[in-house]
Amino acid sequence: MYLKSLEIQGFKSFPDKISLTFDKGLTAVVGPNGSGKSNIGDSVRWVLGEQSTKTLRGNKMEDVIFSGTVARKPMGFAQVTLNIDNSDKTLPDMGDEVGITRKLYRSGESEYLINGKPCRLKDINELFMDTGLGRDGYSIIGQGRIAEIVGAKSSERRDIFEEAAGISKFRYKKLEAERKLTAAQENLLRLTDILTELEGRVEPLRIQSQKAEKFIKLAEERKRLEISVWVSRLDEMKIKLDELESKILVSKNEYENIENDIQREEQKIADGIRKMQESTMRADELRRKMLEEEQTASGMKSGIAVLENDIKHCNEAVEAAQKNIDSSEEAKKALEQERKAALEGLEKLEEQKKALEAEIKAAEESFEKTESESTKLGDSVDKAGSEINGLYIRQSEHRFNIESSKSMIEEQTARLAELRESSGTLVKRIEEYEGHRADLTARSEKNAARAEELRNKLSGLERLYKSRRDGFEQAKNDFERALYDLKDKQQRRKILTDLENNMEGFAGSVKQVLKASKQGRIGGVFGTVAQNIGVEPQYAVAIETALGGAMQNIIVENEDIAKRCIRFLKEQKGGRATFLPITSVKGYELREQGLENCEGFVANANKIVTYDPKFSGIIASLLGRIVIAEDIDTATLIAKKYGYKFRIVTLDGQVINAGGSFTGGSAQRSGGIITRKNEIDTLDAEIEKLAAERDTLREKAEKLRAESEKLRYDTEAAKEEQAQCESERVRIGAELTSVISLAEQLRTQSADSDRVTAETEQRIEAAKQSIADSEKALADTEAEIKSAEEKLAQGQDIREKLRVQREELSDRLSELKIKGMELAKDLQAQELEISRIDRREEELKYGAHQFEEEIFRQREIIAQKETEIAELKQKLADFKDNTASYNEEIQRCHTTHTEQNRLVNEMQNGLKAINDSKEKLSAEITRLEERRETVCRDTDNIIRQLMEVYELTRSEAVQIAEKIDDMMAAQAELTTIKNKIRALGSVNVDAIEEYKEVSERYRFMSEQIADVQKSKAELEKIITDLTAEMCRIFSESFAIINSNFKSIFVELFGGGKAELILSDPENVLESGIEISVAPPGKVIKNLISLSGGEQSFVAIAIYFAILKLRPAPFCILDEIDAALDEVNVRKYAQYLKKFTDTTQFVLVTHRRSAMEEANVLYGVTMQEDGISKLLKMEQVDFQEDVADIQ
Repeated sequence: MYLKSLEIQGFKSFPDKISLTFDKGLTAVVGPNGSGKSNIGDSVRWVLGEQSTKTLRGNKMEDVIFSGTVARKPMGFAQVTLNIDNSDKTLPDMGDEVGITRKLYRSGESEYLINGKPCRLKDINELFMDTGLGRDGYSIIGQGRIAEIVGAKSSERRDIFEEAAGISKFRYKKLEAERKLTAAQENLLRLTDILTELEGRVEPLRIQSQKAEKFIKLAEERKRLEISVWVSRLDEMKIKLDELESKILVSKNEYENIENDIQREEQKIADGIRKMQESTMRADELRRKMLEEEQTASGMKSGIAVLENDIKHCNEAVEAAQKNIDSSEEAKKALEQERKAALEGLEKLEEQKKALEAEIKAAEESFEKTESESTKLGDSVDKAGSEINGLYIRQSEHRFNIESSKSMIEEQTARLAELRESSGTLVKRIEEYEGHRADLTARSEKNAARAEELRNKLSGLERLYKSRRDGFEQAKNDFERALYDLKDKQQRRKILTDLENNMEGFAGSVKQVLKASKQGRIGGVFGTVAQNIGVEPQYAVAIETALGGAMQNIIVENEDIAKRCIRFLKEQKGGRATFLPITSVKGYELREQGLENCEGFVANANKIVTYDPKFSGIIASLLGRIVIAEDIDTATLIAKKYGYKFRIVTLDGQVINAGGSFTGGSAQRSGGIITRKNEIDTLDAEIEKLAAERDTLREKAEKLRAESEKLRYDTEAAKEEQAQCESERVRIGAELTSVISLAEQLRTQSADSDRVTAETEQRIEAAKQSIADSEKALADTEAEIKSAEEKLAQGQDIREKLRVQREELSDRLSELKIKGMELAKDLQAQELEISRIDRREEELKYGAHQFEEEIFRQREIIAQKETEIAELKQKLADFKDNTASYNEEIQRCHTTHTEQNRLVNEMQNGLKAINDSKEKLSAEITRLEERRETVCRDTDNIIRQLMEVYELTRSEAVQIAEKIDDMMAAQAELTTIKNKIRALGSVNVDAIEEYKEVSERYRFMSEQIADVQKSKAELEKIITDLTAEMCRIFSESFAIINSNFKSIFVELFGGGKAELILSDPENVLESGIEISVAPPGKVIKNLISLSGGEQSFVAIAIYFAILKLRPAPFCILDEIDAALDEVNVRKYAQYLKKFTDTTQFVLVTHRRSAMEEANVLYGVTMQEDGISKLLKMEQVDFQEDVADIQ
């Protein structure tokens, strides 16, 4: 495989389409500086995928497009096509000729093509991998690359050796495998999170599903048996109802006959009773009159007795009031004694308070004084510390001056020895060359100054570049870390959001209602309780535990919406759900006194959630009577204190139920619905923060990258100028040496040498004097430092003592203030006691006055009562005379009434017998009707139950009912089934389908995880195998390259030694590569010690060693011979000829010896400013004209 041709259009200084054809062997591209010859090498770099604008010698990628001249407009695109002969099938699966094209438009759009077909840059990189071609290969070598191989760090030389070893493709495969491994690990993390979420649900759902299946089976058995029992009872009731109707009809006919007999007898009795009533009425009238008079008299007697009793009570009240007055006097005397004792105690406490206040004031003054002294001393100590730091700096300056002067003395002494030695070797005939020598000396000094300036500049640029590059790498690492954290958070949020959107954790019935609400099929649905509350993360577990299954209760607008949702679930056979209408659900909160003061009390559960105020009734009903406590111990204390009257939940989810039962254990492995919602909110905030951090770090890294690239470009330019300066130095030095060697007279030079010697001696003496002055100043400074350090130590000791004293005073002051507070409490208590005594005395005075008034009032009442008694006794005497006449007339009425009563009794006895028969018959009818009503009610109840429970009419139930032979056995069996259903407790029928769905997802996720783990293991094995193979290939190739380098170095340098060394042989894939060389007759400790030409030759030797191991199909060498002299250029060009059998070379050069070895010569000129033109010459044509072209 070799380079066949190169087509360029619109690239840099080649606006017109040009074509360069290449044959095997050497092709040289020559031309003056600035003609655009290096643009040919840049075009090959560019078409092979180079992305660095600095490498392409531009600021931005758009700079490669022809930018126009005064006479020519700018081009809108740049295009380069590289045609390769592939007849030997070096590139498998490709034709005999391969064309690589890259095109860039000024708009920024670009395209790559292989044989005219669009492709990716990745495809081009993979095509040339391990061939030595490509962006990172060694097929294009410029002067800067030569400097890099020598001047770069050992760890930065690896790329070219890896390409030569042929492990680039392996490294690419390894990177791909590592990328896939990272993706697999991320997928595994995501799948594991989902699996963990499902794992926490599978087992509870399995238990619920089994319970639901058992419930359904028992419910079917209950339905069958219950319908049969009810139908059998309906049949029995029909028979009973017919019998009862017949008996009721007979009894009612008999009842009518008895009622007719009763009416006749009742008429006779009524006549007798009328006569009895007339006599009775007269007697009653007489008795009434007599009774009225007796009652009046009796009332008068009673009034007298009452009045006498009132007088007695009044006398007793007078005696009691007098006794109370006496008791009040005794209490007053006792209170007077108590007041006296309390006042004495108050005086003592006041005296103690005054003494304590004086002591507190003294302590505060001492504390403030100590605080002030400590502050002043602290300022002095800080000032002394600052002075010591200044003295340390002065000490360092003196030491630096001493060392600088010593260094100068050593340099000047060496210089003096050189001058004395050179003075003895000068020749008299040097006078005739003095003018020439002076000119060369001036040029040499100017060049040396420029070289020194360039060395300083280059050193500064390299340090600055390293700083920016390290900063860029750090910013890049920080950016990648932030990006990884961001992706991790985003991945976690996506998982949680998927779970939230899929309503994971909700029952199937709840999901159906919520989906129908979102679709607009049901209005007035506000979502679940969990969706409508907000909880801080620290309370999430407690609230989830407190709500339990109620988290899935659905909040609706009113009762009609709730009924509509229930009908929807019945129609859809979607299971059951609980609905909370805002209009009907009300609750109330705990109002226990002192609850908030209990240890461990956090809050009422409804107080730590946020919600829309319109849901307050619902939240109060669910959480209003639940208390949140810190832990199970404090929760137990609270529960005991309030008699286990309400439910308590701890922050970690343990529960003490009302009544005293405890529920708890380990926490769930996965978060609940509320925890998930909280985590999403937290992740949103973290993602926003990380995104901002990522953007900031990206901008920082981009800025540092741009700065480092600019510095790199500046460094390369400085190195290029330094190399030119070095070439100039070598040439001037050679001429100056020639002049000195021809000079035979040393007189003038001897005089100059003596003068320089004297000056040097004076400088040495001045430096010695400077050392003496600096040493004296250093001694004085050190003495000052010692004195200042002693003062600082004393100040620090005093400050420490003051700090201890201040702490002691602070403690004493705190004790006194506490004692003062206790004394104030005692004073307050004593004053309260005196106030209590005063109040009690006032109460006693007021009570005595009240008792005296009561005595006066009671005596007035007694006098009034005695007058009333006298008047009543007079009226009693008048009533006794009327009583005798009333008694005689009453006796006559009584005789008449007795006779009529006898006749009526006889008739009533007969009527009673008839009524007894009637009552018995009526009771029988009532009993029969009640039995009929009971049977009808029982029948209706059974029919209603059939409709409500099973939605069956009576006729439908009869069709599916089974015959019951033994009703008692059937009812016993039915009771057993109901007990079994009741024992199951709450049943979630939706759990059957939900369990199937979740278990299927769990199985699927488990299989996915197993597949990912298997892929991960395979990728890890691939990476291990690739790493081992890369180690083997690199080690073998490196050994061959090292051997080649040793032999080629000896050939190029005519002797000496050279070796390539791995800095870390145990880790060959990451090890840096050290270069050790020793040209003939030299001992080199550092490559920088070599001249520019020697450094270039070392790098060229390494490239030749690589080409000898793995020849590149073609190689473009861009002025890598610039630093070589003509002898070494010829040596380099002739050695290059050895590789032309396997490698095609294109040399960009302006050295004659290199041109002479070329088979074909392309000349690049700029006949028109800014536009490059080509001229091709075969070897036979340009041999004679090579000098002119140069």
